[in-house]
Amino acid sequence: MAIVIALILIVIPYIHPVLARFSLTGKSKGDVKIINILPLFRGAFIVELEVKGTYMVILVSERGADVIHRDSGDNST
Repeated sequence: MAIVIALILIVIPYIHPVLARFSLTGKSKGDVKIINILPLFRGAFIVELEVKGTYMVILVSERGADVIHRDSGDNST
């Protein structure tokens, strides 16, 4: 038990900054914002992301992840 607690205390300082970059509320200081997560059925869901100004919709299932839609934030014509 002491070994597990020691490992947790050693690993937390490294994991916390990585987890702090991702936010489920859409307010993130990092380059990735999770906008919404929609469950489809057991084992599959749709994730709406904004990655460095690019809006993406990704289907995540037990077999993997596929980008369904990608829209750059640049609307210049």
